[in-house]
Amino acid sequence: MSRKGTPLSGSFDALEDHRPLSDRVYNRLQDAIIDGRLAPGQWLRQEALAQELGTSQLPVREAIRRLAAEGLAIRIPYKGVQVAKYSPEDITDMLYIRMVLESLADLYASSQISTQDSAKLEWNLEEAIHYNQRDQMAERRELNKEFHLTICRASNHQYLIRQIEAMWVGFPSSMSYEGMRRQEDLSQERLEQEHLEHWKILSALKERNSALIEGEIQQHIKNLARDLMEIMDIPGEIIETQFPEITS
Repeated sequence: MSRKGTPLSGSFDALEDHRPLSDRVYNRLQDAIIDGRLAPGQWLRQEALAQELGTSQLPVREAIRRLAAEGLAIRIPYKGVQVAKYSPEDITDMLYIRMVLESLADLYASSQISTQDSAKLEWNLEEAIHYNQRDQMAERRELNKEFHLTICRASNHQYLIRQIEAMWVGFPSSMSYEGMRRQEDLSQERLEQEHLEHWKILSALKERNSALIEGEIQQHIKNLARDLMEIMDIPGEIIETQFPEITS
């Protein structure tokens, strides 16, 4: 996945969206981590990054602090901050935990999701279908994230919501979308399957069918695990510890 050495600059001239500079620097570094330009284990040096991005060190320092707080980077005492590294075991564990937590949140949401939230989810799916090209995966990834978090937030269980939001920071869904960018011949099929599964989840929510909701969200995440196993070359014996039916 790594494209270490690919320039981060691009530069901020195309991002005249009036956001604070620290936000734009953060988004640039976040994207670089997700798509592999900043490789796992790579040190995030303020001075070098500021020079490459053409900005001062202050917004870079704030961006690195946010990356570390959200798990995309790790602060090593007396050494600095480096891009987080995830082992195949880490990926498998996080997928399983996400499946458990989101299943619970979706069950809570099913009894109280509002008409407004349902309309928002429908809009999301109607919008997502327009983002299916290789250079649109960042937008598609954000719509996917917002779809799932909208349902989780409808549960109104704040501690559960915080745990799920923390897991959604760049991983593991970003790995799947980056994989689709690198395997363009497979991306359309995967995107269509994801879209169909999202509609099934929404339909189950509207029916307030708790058993169906649980089954649809679990199957959705199991399919993501299968995709990641292929994209990231995760050995079958590792992923089957949590998802035995995938490799059987």
